[in-house]
Amino acid sequence: MKIKILEDSPEIKIEYLEYLKKWNKLFWFHNDCLNTEIEAIIIRSWIKADRKLLWEYKNLKYVMRVGVWLDNIDIEECKKRDIKVINTPWANADSVADLVVGWILNLTRKLNYGYEWIENRFAYMWPSISWKTVSIFWFWNIWKKVYSRLKGFWIKEFLIYDPFLSKEEIEKFNLCKKVEDKKELFKNADIISFHLPLFDSTRNFLWQKEMKNLKKDVIIVNTSRWWIINENKLIDFLIKYPNTYYFADVWEEEPADPKIELLELDNVLITPHIWAMTFEAEEKMHFFELNKD
Repeated sequence: MKIKILEDSPEIKIEYLEYLKKWNKLFWFHNDCLNTEIEAIIIRSWIKADRKLLWEYKNLKYVMRVGVWLDNIDIEECKKRDIKVINTPWANADSVADLVVGWILNLTRKLNYGYEWIENRFAYMWPSISWKTVSIFWFWNIWKKVYSRLKGFWIKEFLIYDPFLSKEEIEKFNLCKKVEDKKELFKNADIISFHLPLFDSTRNFLWQKEMKNLKKDVIIVNTSRWWIINENKLIDFLIKYPNTYYFADVWEEEPADPKIELLELDNVLITPHIWAMTFEAEEKMHFFELNKD
């Protein structure tokens, strides 16, 4: 099978795709080849496999996405043309969970303030993570890993919002409670952790009316997609309540810089989309199971 790689390094790393050469022929996007001969394309973050691009490859059998999300792929068009969409959804689960827990600890104890030397050690007096209530939005594999890490810190309760899992499936996990009312989750949470895919139903999932229910010292962690939170409303909320802390690994303007109004806030920390940036996760995200045809 002839496979074309549509994004350059470092987004897609050819050394991690060497295994495909045993059964397939690989082409970089700049190599000379006829698109009509290409049976599979590999993309990651910046190329959109929309209808226009898909029809450039008349004999396409596979769209292969390095990583988790599929929101840059026209799934419906792929279904119409019987094109199989393959991603690597669990490859970075551990690295994401580590990042989430690391930043929850940071924001709880304000560890980043350690770089601003203050002689009075009592200036570092912050709440403990123990006996806090954590709200988790969608209890998929990544968030089960977040849960397994956090429960060791004596969390009081995990409130789980996931429309695709039953009460029995969720509450078989110790300290977990299924909640169907978003208001209850936002109202009772000391820590909120988002990992929602971007659908029409999840866009602006946290907006002005939900923010009215938040505790004024809540910690919000977003390692999913920016558009699930209304950015402008969040900025207003963070300015009004400086004891609320927000960490994000995503933002609205990607790949451009985040809004300066967000970056200048003392209660905001943003990292440059590094959730999967471990050596192990990066290699696993390049591994696809394909038929040897």
